[in-house]
Amino acid sequence: MEPNGQVRPATRPIDLHCHSTFSDGVLDPAALARRAAAQGVTALALTDHDTVDGVGPASDAAAPLGLRLIPGIEISTWHTREIHVLGYFVDPAHARLRAVTARQRIARVERVREIAGRLAALGIPLDVDAVLAQAGPGNVGRPHIATALLEGGHVRDRDDAFDRLLGAGKPAYVPASRLPASDAIALIHEAGGVAVLAHPGVENIDHALPDLARAGLDGLECAHPAHDAATTQRYRRLAQRNGLAPTGGSDFHHPYGAYDLGSFGLDADELATLEARRR
Repeated sequence: MEPNGQVRPATRPIDLHCHSTFSDGVLDPAALARRAAAQGVTALALTDHDTVDGVGPASDAAAPLGLRLIPGIEISTWHTREIHVLGYFVDPAHARLRAVTARQRIARVERVREIAGRLAALGIPLDVDAVLAQAGPGNVGRPHIATALLEGGHVRDRDDAFDRLLGAGKPAYVPASRLPASDAIALIHEAGGVAVLAHPGVENIDHALPDLARAGLDGLECAHPAHDAATTQRYRRLAQRNGLAPTGGSDFHHPYGAYDLGSFGLDADELATLEARRR
């Protein structure tokens, strides 16, 4: 097992939300697949932020383990505020999807440089090249900057970096370049997938669900670590009311926290219902 050797058997063997080193996770795609299979996950969606580049390596590792790897993505979008739209069953080779994510990758690098300029004005140096190197093959983002600030002794921990410097409205915050949510939904459909609103309890955008449903949203992530039991049930009711398929996932980033792969998810019938919505 990577990296801590701990096996925590999956309670929900179909997990539709996780991240690798191609975005802000700590396990590479192959290690992620091995961990999932060892814990009894039977179907896993890799949903890295604004990229599908990790899907190939994850699929190659998953196949001999009997793990179904569902190609996915989590796209950062805008609809009155920033929201995240998950795409499932997308074609990782889809030309326009790859072109859009390539532009998003460039925008992320430009954002890091702007944040570095704001930090410099506050007397806090940031080595942009080191931050980009830290991200490796993945998309760079504020979590990588927070790590650099922690390693440089400028913050107490990563939460402190966001609370004082990097969070919305803080001195070094730079708004991100975001697709309109309706455009992201259309792009996911064009790439052969289904579109799901991620962690709605975090996004706090319940009022917009009818608009998003009319724009073609297919599902709602009801089961998520940020949702308690009452919140999960509330979103299941909202999903039904708006004609959306309920989904779920662990939003796994690293094996050190309370929630592991397979701790949140859905059952086989729910997965079949979601997949049936593919255009």
